[in-house]
Amino acid sequence: MLSWLCLSQGVRSPALQLSDLQEGHYSIQLTVTDSSGQQNSDTVSLNVLPENRAPVAVTGPDQQLFLPASSVMLNGSDSTDDCAITSYQWEILRYHGPPGSKIKDANKAVALVTGLRAGSHKFQLTVQDQQGAADSAVLTVTVKEAKSLPLVAHASGSHTLTLPSNSLVLKGSVSNIVSGNVSFLWLRDEQSPAAGDVLYDSDHQASLYLANLVEGTYLFHLRATDTQGHSSTATATVEVRPGRVFPLHVELELQVAVAQVSQQQKDTVLRQLAALLHVLDADIALKGLHGQSDISTVFRFSVQGPDGTVPGPKLARLLRHQLLKEKNDFLLFKVLRVNTVMCLLSCSAHGHCDPITKRCACDHLWMENPFQHFLDDNESNCDWSVLYVTICCVAVFVFLVSMSWAWCKRGRRTKVRKKTKYTILDNVDEHERMELQPKYNIKHRSTEHNSSLMMSESELDSDQDTIFSSQKMDRTRNRANGTMTNRDAYSLFCRKHKN
Repeated sequence: MLSWLCLSQGVRSPALQLSDLQEGHYSIQLTVTDSSGQQNSDTVSLNVLPENRAPVAVTGPDQQLFLPASSVMLNGSDSTDDCAITSYQWEILRYHGPPGSKIKDANKAVALVTGLRAGSHKFQLTVQDQQGAADSAVLTVTVKEAKSLPLVAHASGSHTLTLPSNSLVLKGSVSNIVSGNVSFLWLRDEQSPAAGDVLYDSDHQASLYLANLVEGTYLFHLRATDTQGHSSTATATVEVRPGRVFPLHVELELQVAVAQVSQQQKDTVLRQLAALLHVLDADIALKGLHGQSDISTVFRFSVQGPDGTVPGPKLARLLRHQLLKEKNDFLLFKVLRVNTVMCLLSCSAHGHCDPITKRCACDHLWMENPFQHFLDDNESNCDWSVLYVTICCVAVFVFLVSMSWAWCKRGRRTKVRKKTKYTILDNVDEHERMELQPKYNIKHRSTEHNSSLMMSESELDSDQDTIFSSQKMDRTRNRANGTMTNRDAYSLFCRKHKN
Protein backbone atom coordinates (compact mmCIF):
# COMPACT_ATOMS: atom_id res chain seq x y z
CA MET A 1 0.00 0.00 0.00
CA LEU A 2 1.44 3.40 -1.09
CA SER A 3 0.33 6.72 0.31
CA TRP A 4 1.67 10.33 0.04
CA LEU A 5 1.45 12.59 2.97
CA CYS A 6 1.95 16.27 2.47
CA LEU A 7 3.18 17.47 5.74
CA SER A 8 1.65 20.83 5.28
CA GLN A 9 -1.75 19.66 3.99
CA GLY A 10 -2.14 16.01 5.26
CA VAL A 11 -3.15 14.58 1.88
CA ARG A 12 -3.43 10.73 1.67
CA SER A 13 -3.17 9.30 -1.84
CA PRO A 14 -1.03 6.73 -3.66
CA ALA A 15 -0.26 9.44 -6.26
CA LEU A 16 0.22 13.14 -5.57
CA GLN A 17 -0.34 15.83 -8.16
CA LEU A 18 0.71 19.35 -7.25
CA SER A 19 -0.47 22.43 -9.04
CA ASP A 20 -0.63 26.15 -8.56
CA LEU A 21 2.35 26.07 -6.30
CA GLN A 22 3.49 29.43 -5.06
CA GLU A 23 7.03 30.60 -4.56
CA GLY A 24 8.42 28.93 -1.44
CA HIS A 25 9.80 25.72 0.13
CA TYR A 26 7.83 22.47 0.32
CA SER A 27 8.52 19.15 2.21
CA ILE A 28 6.61 15.99 1.04
CA GLN A 29 6.71 12.61 2.88
CA LEU A 30 5.94 9.24 1.25
CA THR A 31 4.80 6.40 3.58
CA VAL A 32 4.57 2.76 2.37
CA THR A 33 2.56 0.14 4.38
CA ASP A 34 2.39 -3.60 3.57
CA SER A 35 -0.35 -6.08 4.39
CA SER A 36 1.14 -6.99 7.70
CA GLY A 37 1.05 -3.37 8.77
CA GLN A 38 4.74 -2.65 8.43
CA GLN A 39 5.63 0.89 7.24
CA ASN A 40 8.55 2.90 5.89
CA SER A 41 8.75 6.64 5.10
CA ASP A 42 10.87 9.05 3.02
CA THR A 43 10.77 12.89 2.63
CA VAL A 44 11.12 14.99 -0.51
CA SER A 45 11.93 18.75 -0.44
CA LEU A 46 10.61 21.02 -3.15
CA ASN A 47 11.63 24.65 -3.75
CA VAL A 48 9.43 26.78 -5.90
CA LEU A 49 11.49 29.61 -7.39
CA PRO A 50 10.19 32.88 -8.77
CA GLU A 51 9.77 33.32 -12.50
CA ASN A 52 13.14 33.75 -14.50
CA ARG A 53 14.06 37.34 -15.36
CA ALA A 54 16.05 38.31 -18.45
CA PRO A 55 19.54 39.81 -17.98
CA VAL A 56 20.21 43.55 -18.42
CA ALA A 57 23.04 44.68 -20.73
CA VAL A 58 24.91 47.85 -19.67
CA THR A 59 27.54 49.56 -21.88
CA GLY A 60 27.89 52.90 -20.13
CA PRO A 61 27.53 56.41 -21.60
CA ASP A 62 28.44 57.30 -25.15
CA GLN A 63 32.06 58.30 -25.75
CA GLN A 64 33.86 60.96 -27.75
CA LEU A 65 37.46 60.88 -29.09
CA PHE A 66 39.76 63.36 -30.81
CA LEU A 67 42.30 62.25 -33.34
CA PRO A 68 45.08 61.15 -33.33
CA ALA A 69 43.54 58.90 -30.61
CA SER A 70 42.07 55.95 -32.55
CA SER A 71 41.15 53.33 -29.92
CA VAL A 72 38.55 53.02 -27.20
CA MET A 73 37.74 50.55 -24.41
CA LEU A 74 34.23 48.95 -24.40
CA ASN A 75 33.17 47.91 -20.89
CA GLY A 76 30.06 45.77 -20.33
CA SER A 77 30.96 44.42 -16.92
CA ASP A 78 28.15 46.41 -15.29
CA SER A 79 25.53 44.18 -16.98
CA THR A 80 23.31 42.25 -14.49
CA ASP A 81 21.14 39.09 -14.23
CA ASP A 82 19.08 37.49 -11.45
CA CYS A 83 21.32 34.44 -11.54
CA ALA A 84 24.38 34.82 -13.78
CA ILE A 85 25.36 35.98 -17.24
CA THR A 86 26.89 33.20 -19.25
CA SER A 87 27.99 35.02 -22.42
CA TYR A 88 28.93 38.45 -23.78
CA GLN A 89 29.11 39.48 -27.43
CA TRP A 90 30.27 42.81 -28.89
CA GLU A 91 29.70 43.72 -32.51
CA ILE A 92 29.89 46.74 -34.78
CA LEU A 93 26.33 47.78 -35.41
CA ARG A 94 26.96 50.58 -37.90
CA TYR A 95 29.23 53.56 -38.43
CA HIS A 96 29.33 56.76 -40.41
CA GLY A 97 32.78 57.29 -41.84
CA PRO A 98 35.58 55.30 -43.47
CA PRO A 99 35.88 51.64 -42.37
CA GLY A 100 38.86 50.12 -40.61
CA SER A 101 37.91 49.60 -36.94
CA LYS A 102 38.37 46.18 -35.30
CA ILE A 103 37.19 44.68 -31.99
CA LYS A 104 39.58 42.68 -29.83
CA ASP A 105 38.10 40.26 -27.20
CA ALA A 106 34.59 40.70 -28.63
CA ASN A 107 33.26 37.73 -26.53
CA LYS A 108 34.35 39.21 -23.20
CA ALA A 109 32.85 41.78 -20.88
CA VAL A 110 35.64 44.27 -21.71
CA ALA A 111 36.71 44.68 -25.35
CA LEU A 112 39.11 47.00 -27.19
CA VAL A 113 38.27 48.78 -30.44
CA THR A 114 41.18 49.94 -32.62
CA GLY A 115 41.56 51.67 -35.96
CA LEU A 116 38.85 54.24 -35.38
CA ARG A 117 38.60 57.10 -37.84
CA ALA A 118 36.70 60.34 -37.84
CA GLY A 119 32.95 59.65 -37.76
CA SER A 120 30.17 58.14 -35.62
CA HIS A 121 30.52 54.47 -34.61
CA LYS A 122 27.83 52.29 -32.91
CA PHE A 123 28.70 49.14 -31.00
CA GLN A 124 26.13 46.61 -29.62
CA LEU A 125 26.58 44.40 -26.56
CA THR A 126 24.45 41.23 -26.18
CA VAL A 127 24.37 39.29 -22.89
CA GLN A 128 22.66 35.91 -22.14
CA ASP A 129 21.87 34.00 -18.91
CA GLN A 130 21.65 30.30 -18.08
CA GLN A 131 18.02 30.03 -19.21
CA GLY A 132 18.87 31.54 -22.60
CA ALA A 133 17.34 34.91 -21.85
CA ALA A 134 19.23 37.73 -23.55
CA ASP A 135 19.43 41.49 -23.63
CA SER A 136 21.29 44.07 -25.78
CA ALA A 137 22.57 47.61 -25.43
CA VAL A 138 24.11 50.06 -27.91
CA LEU A 139 27.11 52.38 -27.36
CA THR A 140 27.96 55.30 -29.67
CA VAL A 141 31.55 56.43 -30.11
CA THR A 142 32.10 59.71 -31.94
CA VAL A 143 35.57 60.37 -33.34
CA LYS A 144 36.42 63.97 -34.26
CA GLU A 145 39.38 65.71 -35.75
CA ALA A 146 42.01 66.91 -33.29
CA LYS A 147 41.27 70.06 -31.39
CA SER A 148 43.73 72.91 -31.66
CA LEU A 149 44.64 72.73 -28.00
CA PRO A 150 47.24 75.27 -26.85
CA LEU A 151 50.69 73.87 -26.17
CA VAL A 152 51.72 74.45 -22.54
CA ALA A 153 55.39 74.57 -21.49
CA HIS A 154 56.47 73.84 -17.92
CA ALA A 155 59.81 74.87 -16.42
CA SER A 156 61.13 73.50 -13.15
CA GLY A 157 59.97 76.40 -10.96
CA SER A 158 62.19 78.19 -8.46
CA HIS A 159 65.54 77.03 -7.12
CA THR A 160 67.93 78.31 -4.46
CA LEU A 161 71.68 77.63 -4.30
CA THR A 162 74.18 78.57 -1.63
CA LEU A 163 77.79 79.04 -2.68
CA PRO A 164 80.08 77.21 -3.18
CA SER A 165 77.35 75.05 -4.75
CA ASN A 166 77.07 76.67 -8.17
CA SER A 167 75.55 74.15 -10.57
CA LEU A 168 72.11 72.58 -11.15
CA VAL A 169 69.78 71.14 -13.79
CA LEU A 170 66.55 72.86 -14.89
CA LYS A 171 64.05 70.33 -16.24
CA GLY A 172 61.37 71.39 -18.71
CA SER A 173 58.29 69.61 -20.09
CA VAL A 174 55.18 70.26 -22.18
CA SER A 175 51.53 69.23 -22.14
CA ASN A 176 48.77 69.10 -24.78
CA ILE A 177 51.16 67.66 -27.34
CA VAL A 178 49.37 67.07 -30.62
CA SER A 179 52.44 65.52 -32.25
CA GLY A 180 55.40 63.87 -30.61
CA ASN A 181 58.10 66.23 -31.97
CA VAL A 182 58.70 69.27 -29.79
CA SER A 183 61.75 71.56 -29.90
CA PHE A 184 63.09 73.35 -26.81
CA LEU A 185 65.06 76.58 -26.42
CA TRP A 186 66.32 78.05 -23.11
CA LEU A 187 66.98 81.80 -23.07
CA ARG A 188 68.65 83.80 -20.30
CA ASP A 189 66.78 86.91 -19.22
CA GLU A 190 68.57 90.18 -20.00
CA GLN A 191 68.38 91.24 -16.35
CA SER A 192 70.15 88.10 -15.16
CA PRO A 193 73.91 87.99 -14.44
CA ALA A 194 76.02 87.04 -17.43
CA ALA A 195 78.01 84.52 -15.40
CA GLY A 196 77.37 80.80 -15.61
CA ASP A 197 78.08 78.19 -18.27
CA VAL A 198 75.64 76.04 -20.22
CA LEU A 199 76.99 72.51 -20.50
CA TYR A 200 76.53 69.93 -23.26
CA ASP A 201 74.64 72.38 -25.54
CA SER A 202 71.64 71.73 -23.31
CA ASP A 203 70.02 75.09 -24.10
CA HIS A 204 68.33 73.26 -27.02
CA GLN A 205 67.16 70.33 -24.90
CA ALA A 206 64.37 69.77 -22.40
CA SER A 207 66.83 69.85 -19.47
CA LEU A 208 69.26 72.78 -19.02
CA TYR A 209 72.60 72.00 -17.33
CA LEU A 210 74.17 75.04 -15.61
CA ALA A 211 77.56 75.46 -13.91
CA ASN A 212 79.79 78.20 -12.45
CA LEU A 213 76.91 80.39 -11.31
CA VAL A 214 77.75 83.39 -9.13
CA GLU A 215 75.77 85.30 -6.56
CA GLY A 216 72.57 86.80 -7.95
CA THR A 217 69.11 85.95 -9.30
CA TYR A 218 68.78 84.27 -12.68
CA LEU A 219 65.72 83.97 -14.92
CA PHE A 220 65.68 81.35 -17.66
CA HIS A 221 62.82 81.22 -20.18
CA LEU A 222 61.89 77.90 -21.79
CA ARG A 223 60.26 78.14 -25.20
CA ALA A 224 58.66 74.93 -26.53
CA THR A 225 57.50 74.68 -30.17
CA ASP A 226 55.72 71.76 -31.89
CA THR A 227 55.75 70.80 -35.56
CA GLN A 228 52.58 72.80 -36.25
CA GLY A 229 54.20 76.03 -35.08
CA HIS A 230 52.40 76.22 -31.74
CA SER A 231 54.68 77.53 -28.99
CA SER A 232 54.56 78.22 -25.29
CA THR A 233 56.94 79.83 -22.79
CA ALA A 234 57.65 79.10 -19.13
CA THR A 235 60.14 80.66 -16.69
CA ALA A 236 62.49 79.11 -14.15
CA THR A 237 64.13 81.14 -11.37
CA VAL A 238 67.50 80.40 -9.78
CA GLU A 239 68.68 82.37 -6.76
CA VAL A 240 72.35 81.98 -5.85
CA ARG A 241 73.11 83.13 -2.32
CA PRO A 242 76.54 83.93 -0.89
CA GLY A 243 78.10 81.19 1.16
CA ARG A 244 81.07 80.91 3.42
CA VAL A 245 84.28 82.65 2.40
CA PHE A 246 87.20 80.36 1.63
CA PRO A 247 90.29 82.61 1.54
CA LEU A 248 92.60 79.66 2.15
CA HIS A 249 91.27 77.37 -0.59
CA VAL A 250 92.77 77.05 -4.07
CA GLU A 251 91.19 75.87 -7.32
CA LEU A 252 93.19 73.76 -9.79
CA GLU A 253 91.50 73.28 -13.17
CA LEU A 254 92.72 70.16 -15.01
CA GLN A 255 92.04 69.07 -18.57
CA VAL A 256 89.96 65.95 -17.93
CA ALA A 257 86.23 65.26 -17.76
CA VAL A 258 84.95 64.78 -14.23
CA ALA A 259 83.35 61.46 -15.18
CA GLN A 260 86.77 60.11 -16.16
CA VAL A 261 88.46 60.87 -12.82
CA SER A 262 88.68 57.80 -10.59
CA GLN A 263 89.40 57.70 -6.86
CA GLN A 264 92.88 56.38 -7.55
CA GLN A 265 93.58 59.29 -9.90
CA LYS A 266 92.39 61.76 -7.24
CA ASP A 267 94.84 60.30 -4.74
CA THR A 268 97.63 60.41 -7.33
CA VAL A 269 97.06 64.10 -8.05
CA LEU A 270 97.14 64.92 -4.31
CA ARG A 271 100.41 63.01 -3.84
CA GLN A 272 101.94 64.83 -6.81
CA LEU A 273 100.91 68.18 -5.34
CA ALA A 274 102.44 67.23 -2.01
CA ALA A 275 105.71 66.31 -3.71
CA LEU A 276 105.71 69.54 -5.69
CA LEU A 277 105.14 71.68 -2.60
CA HIS A 278 107.60 69.69 -0.48
CA VAL A 279 104.98 69.26 2.22
CA LEU A 280 104.88 65.47 2.46
CA ASP A 281 104.47 65.81 6.20
CA ALA A 282 101.66 68.33 5.79
CA ASP A 283 98.02 67.67 5.10
CA ILE A 284 96.57 68.44 1.64
CA ALA A 285 92.82 68.38 2.13
CA LEU A 286 90.58 67.97 -0.93
CA LYS A 287 87.61 70.29 -0.33
CA GLY A 288 85.66 69.51 -3.47
CA LEU A 289 85.71 68.28 -7.05
CA HIS A 290 83.31 69.29 -9.78
CA GLY A 291 83.12 69.57 -13.55
CA GLN A 292 84.00 73.01 -14.86
CA SER A 293 83.00 72.04 -18.40
CA ASP A 294 82.62 68.87 -20.42
CA ILE A 295 86.41 68.64 -20.80
CA SER A 296 87.75 70.06 -17.54
CA THR A 297 87.55 69.34 -13.81
CA VAL A 298 88.26 71.63 -10.85
CA PHE A 299 90.10 70.34 -7.77
CA ARG A 300 89.49 72.53 -4.71
CA PHE A 301 91.90 71.97 -1.83
CA SER A 302 93.86 73.57 1.00
CA VAL A 303 97.30 72.90 2.47
CA GLN A 304 97.89 72.62 6.19
CA GLY A 305 101.57 73.23 6.96
CA PRO A 306 103.57 73.18 10.20
CA ASP A 307 102.76 76.86 10.79
CA GLY A 308 99.09 76.51 9.98
CA THR A 309 97.06 76.70 6.80
CA VAL A 310 98.97 78.16 3.86
CA PRO A 311 97.26 81.37 2.66
CA GLY A 312 95.41 80.97 -0.61
CA PRO A 313 97.16 83.77 -2.59
CA LYS A 314 100.61 82.50 -1.61
CA LEU A 315 99.72 78.93 -2.48
CA ALA A 316 98.16 79.94 -5.81
CA ARG A 317 101.20 82.05 -6.74
CA LEU A 318 103.57 79.19 -5.97
CA LEU A 319 101.55 76.62 -7.90
CA ARG A 320 101.05 79.00 -10.80
CA HIS A 321 104.79 79.55 -11.09
CA GLN A 322 105.58 75.84 -10.81
CA LEU A 323 102.81 74.28 -12.89
CA LEU A 324 102.32 76.86 -15.63
CA LYS A 325 105.95 77.91 -16.22
CA GLU A 326 108.44 75.32 -15.07
CA LYS A 327 106.73 71.95 -14.65
CA ASN A 328 103.63 72.05 -16.82
CA ASP A 329 103.71 68.25 -17.31
CA PHE A 330 104.31 67.37 -13.67
CA LEU A 331 100.76 66.36 -12.75
CA LEU A 332 98.77 63.45 -14.08
CA PHE A 333 96.59 65.83 -16.14
CA LYS A 334 97.38 69.07 -17.94
CA VAL A 335 96.87 72.20 -15.82
CA LEU A 336 94.64 74.87 -17.35
CA ARG A 337 94.25 77.37 -14.50
CA VAL A 338 95.33 78.01 -10.91
CA ASN A 339 93.38 80.50 -8.78
CA THR A 340 92.06 81.07 -5.32
CA VAL A 341 88.45 80.09 -4.71
CA MET A 342 87.57 83.64 -3.76
CA CYS A 343 89.01 86.51 -5.79
CA LEU A 344 91.55 88.09 -3.42
CA LEU A 345 93.63 90.29 -5.79
CA SER A 346 94.35 93.82 -4.51
CA CYS A 347 94.47 95.19 -8.08
CA SER A 348 97.03 97.80 -6.94
CA ALA A 349 94.21 99.72 -5.24
CA HIS A 350 93.06 100.92 -8.67
CA GLY A 351 90.32 98.39 -9.40
CA HIS A 352 88.40 95.41 -8.08
CA CYS A 353 88.71 91.66 -8.53
CA ASP A 354 86.12 90.04 -10.80
CA PRO A 355 84.71 86.96 -8.96
CA ILE A 356 84.07 85.16 -12.25
CA THR A 357 87.31 85.56 -14.19
CA LYS A 358 89.52 86.00 -11.09
CA ARG A 359 91.15 88.98 -12.83
CA CYS A 360 91.32 92.68 -12.03
CA ALA A 361 88.74 95.03 -13.49
CA CYS A 362 90.69 98.31 -13.51
CA ASP A 363 89.19 101.69 -12.71
CA HIS A 364 88.86 104.44 -15.27
CA LEU A 365 92.23 105.68 -16.64
CA TRP A 366 94.08 102.66 -15.24
CA MET A 367 95.29 99.54 -17.04
CA GLU A 368 97.20 96.32 -16.44
CA ASN A 369 100.97 96.17 -16.54
CA PRO A 370 101.51 93.46 -19.20
CA PHE A 371 105.21 93.02 -18.39
CA GLN A 372 104.46 92.13 -14.78
CA HIS A 373 101.60 89.85 -15.76
CA PHE A 374 103.35 87.83 -18.45
CA LEU A 375 106.98 87.99 -17.27
CA ASP A 376 106.79 88.18 -13.49
CA ASP A 377 104.14 86.44 -11.39
CA ASN A 378 101.31 86.03 -13.92
CA GLU A 379 99.01 87.90 -11.55
CA SER A 380 96.50 90.45 -12.78
CA ASN A 381 97.08 94.05 -11.66
CA CYS A 382 96.19 97.69 -12.36
CA ASP A 383 99.65 99.33 -12.14
CA TRP A 384 99.72 101.54 -15.22
CA SER A 385 97.99 104.88 -15.65
CA VAL A 386 96.42 105.30 -19.05
CA LEU A 387 97.35 109.02 -19.00
CA TYR A 388 101.05 108.33 -18.35
CA VAL A 389 101.13 105.58 -20.97
CA THR A 390 99.57 107.93 -23.52
CA ILE A 391 102.07 110.69 -22.74
CA CYS A 392 104.99 108.28 -23.03
CA CYS A 393 103.73 106.93 -26.33
CA VAL A 394 103.36 110.46 -27.75
CA ALA A 395 106.85 111.42 -26.51
CA VAL A 396 108.39 108.33 -28.09
CA PHE A 397 106.59 109.04 -31.34
CA VAL A 398 107.79 112.67 -31.42
CA PHE A 399 111.35 111.56 -30.62
CA LEU A 400 111.36 109.02 -33.43
CA VAL A 401 109.98 111.54 -35.92
CA SER A 402 112.59 114.14 -34.86
CA MET A 403 115.44 111.66 -35.21
CA SER A 404 114.23 110.60 -38.63
CA TRP A 405 113.99 114.24 -39.82
CA ALA A 406 117.46 115.06 -38.47
CA TRP A 407 118.99 112.04 -40.17
CA CYS A 408 117.41 112.92 -43.50
CA LYS A 409 118.61 116.55 -43.26
CA ARG A 410 122.14 115.48 -42.42
CA GLY A 411 122.16 113.21 -45.43
CA ARG A 412 121.31 116.10 -47.75
CA ARG A 413 124.10 118.30 -46.31
CA THR A 414 126.80 115.70 -46.79
CA LYS A 415 126.28 115.33 -50.55
CA VAL A 416 129.46 115.89 -52.66
CA ARG A 417 129.43 119.28 -54.32
CA LYS A 418 130.12 119.57 -58.03
CA LYS A 419 133.71 120.42 -58.94
CA THR A 420 134.11 124.12 -59.80
CA LYS A 421 135.48 125.06 -63.20
CA TYR A 422 136.77 128.59 -63.97
CA THR A 423 136.90 130.30 -67.36
CA ILE A 424 138.65 133.58 -68.25
CA LEU A 425 136.33 136.28 -69.45
CA ASP A 426 137.73 138.09 -72.47
CA ASN A 427 136.55 141.08 -74.39
CA VAL A 428 135.14 142.75 -71.33
CA ASP A 429 135.30 146.51 -71.43
CA GLU A 430 136.60 148.62 -68.63
CA HIS A 431 133.20 149.67 -67.41
CA GLU A 432 131.98 146.13 -66.97
CA ARG A 433 135.27 145.08 -65.34
CA MET A 434 134.80 147.78 -62.78
CA GLU A 435 131.30 146.49 -62.06
CA LEU A 436 132.54 142.93 -61.49
CA GLN A 437 135.30 143.95 -59.09
CA PRO A 438 134.62 143.30 -55.41
CA LYS A 439 133.32 146.18 -53.39
CA TYR A 440 135.28 147.88 -50.68
CA ASN A 441 138.53 147.13 -52.58
CA ILE A 442 138.57 143.50 -51.40
CA LYS A 443 140.46 141.39 -53.86
CA HIS A 444 139.57 137.79 -54.55
CA ARG A 445 142.31 135.25 -54.39
CA SER A 446 141.66 134.37 -58.00
CA THR A 447 142.42 137.96 -59.13
CA GLU A 448 145.54 138.55 -57.09
CA HIS A 449 147.77 136.82 -59.68
CA ASN A 450 145.59 137.26 -62.77
CA SER A 451 144.47 140.59 -64.08
CA SER A 452 141.71 138.91 -66.09
CA LEU A 453 138.36 138.45 -64.36
CA MET A 454 137.40 134.75 -63.78
CA MET A 455 134.03 133.28 -62.90
CA SER A 456 133.17 129.69 -62.03
CA GLU A 457 130.63 127.74 -64.02
CA SER A 458 129.12 126.39 -60.86
CA GLU A 459 128.55 129.85 -59.47
CA LEU A 460 127.04 130.94 -62.75
CA ASP A 461 124.79 127.88 -62.82
CA SER A 462 123.63 128.27 -59.23
CA ASP A 463 123.10 132.03 -59.47
CA GLN A 464 121.51 132.06 -62.90
CA ASP A 465 117.89 132.00 -61.80
CA THR A 466 118.41 134.50 -58.97
CA ILE A 467 120.36 137.00 -61.03
CA PHE A 468 117.96 136.74 -63.93
CA SER A 469 114.95 137.56 -61.85
CA SER A 470 116.59 140.51 -60.03
CA GLN A 471 118.35 142.11 -63.00
CA LYS A 472 115.82 141.64 -65.76
CA MET A 473 114.62 145.19 -65.55
CA ASP A 474 118.23 146.51 -65.26
CA ARG A 475 119.25 144.82 -68.50
CA THR A 476 116.33 146.30 -70.32
CA ARG A 477 117.18 149.74 -69.03
CA ASN A 478 120.93 149.42 -69.75
CA ARG A 479 120.38 148.18 -73.26
CA ALA A 480 118.29 151.23 -73.91
CA ASN A 481 121.21 153.34 -72.66
CA GLY A 482 123.76 151.39 -74.73
CA THR A 483 125.51 149.66 -71.79
CA MET A 484 126.23 145.94 -71.20
CA THR A 485 125.35 144.13 -67.96
CA ASN A 486 126.94 141.10 -66.42
CA ARG A 487 124.16 138.96 -67.84
CA ASP A 488 124.82 140.27 -71.31
CA ALA A 489 128.53 139.64 -70.83
CA TYR A 490 127.83 136.11 -69.75
CA SER A 491 125.58 135.55 -72.77
CA LEU A 492 128.26 136.93 -75.07
CA PHE A 493 130.85 134.69 -73.43
CA CYS A 494 128.64 131.63 -73.88
CA ARG A 495 128.14 132.32 -77.55
CA LYS A 496 131.82 132.82 -78.17
CA HIS A 497 132.78 129.80 -76.15
CA LYS A 498 130.29 127.72 -78.12
CA ASN A 499 131.70 128.90 -81.43
